Amino acid sequence: KRLARKTICFSRSVEIHEKVIGAFIEKHMFY
Repeated sequence: KRLARKTICFSRSVEIHEKVIGAFIEKHMFY
């Protein structure tokens, strides 16, 4: 159960980081 929770949290964090990085790249591309 602990491993499953860790993997779920990890996948969620990765998705959030990808969104943040994507927005960061878009801002730099425009400016």
